[in-house]
Amino acid sequence: MPELVHTCGKRLKFPPGAEGRTGRCPQCGGEVLVPNHQTSVGPGTFQLTPPPDWPAFLAYLEDRGPAPERLIMPANLMLQTEADEKWERRSEVRWSKWRCPSCKERVYIGQIVCLACGLDFRTGHILDKQAKLNEKGMTYLQDIPWLKEARADMVREAKQARAESAKARSPEDSAKFKAPKRKKKKTRRRF
Repeated sequence: MPELVHTCGKRLKFPPGAEGRTGRCPQCGGEVLVPNHQTSVGPGTFQLTPPPDWPAFLAYLEDRGPAPERLIMPANLMLQTEADEKWERRSEVRWSKWRCPSCKERVYIGQIVCLACGLDFRTGHILDKQAKLNEKGMTYLQDIPWLKEARADMVREAKQARAESAKARSPEDSAKFKAPKRKKKKTRRRF
């Protein structure tokens, strides 16, 4: 049974008797030539051929020319700088002994929102939901050391925002936004 690995990475198997025929790859739609037994590549290896406009791609990657018209790069291709940044971010994460009381995922030091379930550790509310943690979960969150400072910062920022919005509103603006006084309804007195 002939088989090969297509240029898109899909492993293709063909029924016996299909040698020498052409078809389409089910994953990328590219043309596939079913190899003969004599031309087949050994197990575990495959032949790579560069794309027809490889010199233009190479010139672009080496900053010697403009971008080719059809620049197709694999989705999982990562540039060296992106890979370095990713490793730096991972090395900065320091895990703690604490776990999220809602989903039991491990929490790293300084984390304020659970990345798995969306629980805000400062307030006990789950983001995008109206659910709130029970008392046992809230007491557990009270013991996490870095959250005490985060809660204080949150309260301080809320007070500053309220004070700034009050200062921004002038007396003229507040007069505009006040509801007009209601007129008393005239009623007839009946004797």
